[in-house]
Amino acid sequence: MPRAYTKMENLAEEVFRRKEEGETNRQIGESYGLSKKQIKQLASRQNRKRRMIEAGYMPQPKGRPRKDAGTEEARQNNELVQLRMTVDLLRNFLSEAGRR
Repeated sequence: MPRAYTKMENLAEEVFRRKEEGETNRQIGESYGLSKKQIKQLASRQNRKRRMIEAGYMPQPKGRPRKDAGTEEARQNNELVQLRMTVDLLRNFLSEAGRR
C-alpha cells in the first residue's frame, strides 16, 4: 500500500491564517492528519525563507542545477547576501566573546 504524502508547502498559507485566528499547532495538525511537530517545523521553515528573502536572497530551485544556472547578477547578489550574513554572524560572535 503506497504512502500518502502531503505537500507541506501548499499548506503554508492556510496554516499561517489559522495560526493568526488563534488555533494551536496541535489543532491545525489534527485537521490535516499531521503532528504538532510537523506544523511547528513548517512554520519555522517558512519564516526562515521569508527572512532570507527580505534580506535580499533569491531562492534557488532545488535539485540538480541546470546547465544555464541563472543569471550572473543573481548569483553575485546571492553570494553578496550570504557574505553579509556571515560577517554579521562573526561580528556577533566576537562581541559576545569580548573581543572588539
